[in-house]
Amino acid sequence: MAGLLEVQNLSISFFTLQGEAEAVRKVGFSLGAGETLALVGESGCGKSALCKGIMRLLPATARIKSGSVCVKGVDITRCRERDMHKLRGSRISMVFQDSMTAWNPSITVGAQIAEAVKAHRPGISRAETERRTIELLELVGIDRARERMGQYPHQFSGGMRQRGAIAAALAGEPEILLADEPTTALDVTIQAQILDLLQRVKKKLGMGILFVTHDLGVAARVADRVAVMYAGKIVEIGAAEEIYYAPRHPYTWGLLQAHPFFARGEETLRAIPGMPPALLHPPKGDAFAWRNPYALGIDYEEEPPMFRVSDTHFAATWLLDSRAPKVEPPVLGKVSKAAKREGKEETGGEILLDVQHLTHLFPLRRGKEIRAVDNVSFQIRKGEIFGLVGESGSGKSTVARCIMNIYRPYSGHIFYSPEGERMDLCDRAALRKNRKCLQASRQLIFQDSSSSLNPRMKVGELIAEPMKIHHFVPPRGSWREEARFQMHYVGLEAGCLEQYPGELSGGQRQRVAIARALCMEPKLLVADEPIASLDVSIQAQIVNLFKHLQKEHGFSFLFIAHDLAMVEFLCDRVGVMSQGKLVEVAATRELFQNPQHPYTKALLDAMPVPQPKANRGLV
Repeated sequence: MAGLLEVQNLSISFFTLQGEAEAVRKVGFSLGAGETLALVGESGCGKSALCKGIMRLLPATARIKSGSVCVKGVDITRCRERDMHKLRGSRISMVFQDSMTAWNPSITVGAQIAEAVKAHRPGISRAETERRTIELLELVGIDRARERMGQYPHQFSGGMRQRGAIAAALAGEPEILLADEPTTALDVTIQAQILDLLQRVKKKLGMGILFVTHDLGVAARVADRVAVMYAGKIVEIGAAEEIYYAPRHPYTWGLLQAHPFFARGEETLRAIPGMPPALLHPPKGDAFAWRNPYALGIDYEEEPPMFRVSDTHFAATWLLDSRAPKVEPPVLGKVSKAAKREGKEETGGEILLDVQHLTHLFPLRRGKEIRAVDNVSFQIRKGEIFGLVGESGSGKSTVARCIMNIYRPYSGHIFYSPEGERMDLCDRAALRKNRKCLQASRQLIFQDSSSSLNPRMKVGELIAEPMKIHHFVPPRGSWREEARFQMHYVGLEAGCLEQYPGELSGGQRQRVAIARALCMEPKLLVADEPIASLDVSIQAQIVNLFKHLQKEHGFSFLFIAHDLAMVEFLCDRVGVMSQGKLVEVAATRELFQNPQHPYTKALLDAMPVPQPKANRGLV
């Protein structure tokens, strides 16, 4: 393969008030024409910083300290900004993670793509610009492209915004595309469409794609080669089959083990203990040693070199040294998709929540309305984990908000029986009479822990706040002591008590949200996409925590998600929603082994698994 992109010994540092953070440390790799290289690893490992460094889009507080980035033999680290302006979009382009913030909300989608077209084709006529814009929108699979040109970003769905972002990135016909988490938090069907789109565009244009993701299933679906990144360094790189079927670095083992696909018949997911190190002061020796159960004495003293496993496979671990003891990698599950589909049988028991013929409408202009939830009925038993899955816009979150009385349903009933007495949550008189009991016994965990936690309050205050509001008498004497206990219970250190949410990682913030909900000892916990944007290892920690807490407290759990693998692992029963309707409800094993509705079958077929051969239909 011709080397479109050659990165050699690249180091990038951020200079902060606390000191120098070495975000990228001596990274090297190549990318060929028509090739997809997936870059995987946990948040904070330097993946996005690497992409922005390659694009020369680093903030003023960061700079490239050493190394080179060669695009078709030209080292762009030495280029002036004026020259980089010409290269961006024409030679190398980037699709950013957040499809909403990547757009200007006050300008139509068509105008923004047209702007990118004109930037790379000076003097192009207005008619030709419009034709090219429509052509790009059709290339990325947006129907009614001429009509859609006049719409604003907020009028597009998440998947359509991401398609539009890809269209804008392709406006200059680049040879290299950097895709930074382009499918994070998208539904499984939309995600599959975006991945297939990138593969088609790559083949048609002959591009090289650097695909950044923390989802090993997604990487297995698109990657020709995979590079595993940890603490600013690439610790393993090889062909996709080599990384997935014969990994050699303990960190790669940990990432694969944490995926629910490999948790066949197990009670808990095998999460990687701890968190990646802060790169203000990188640890001595191997940065992964402190989390590595196979660490040798030399790992704490000396950084391992890249050992050659094959002509295409390299790994930086002392376990590959000829003097190291023989360590067998953990046995991972077989490739078969069908074999994985084991689950719990449907459980009996007393009904806690009974949703009957729930309907909710959102009014629009000129007397029109959207039927977000349409005649939905299901039950949740005491001590049961009930999963609710479906695409964005299918009505899952609206159902959750109706259950929590955030929305008042248009019609239907929601019967809730926390203490044996059956109350209708749609009855205002019953709500007023039992408000204190109802508010305390139902708790909601939102998807985005950043926006659901007050950034001006410390963690201890956030956890104690619900107890203060409801005049809850803490079992441990004081609200602060109760907050401290709950923090320890969800796996947070005592030092977090005095920190603000912005000082915590995504996984830590989600644990704070869980502690805040559990301090009221709820009977029903509603979690709306609580792990959507978390790394696979952090997801495993949170899901294990959910299982442990649910078993110990016995609360009922409505788990809303689009990650079908996690739903399969965690839930007792599953409901599938499509266009506001509940199209199928079944025990988890039954639904995954024998889906009845065509939409359920489509969801399961779109589910990526961390097995390249399975994704390509070879097994």
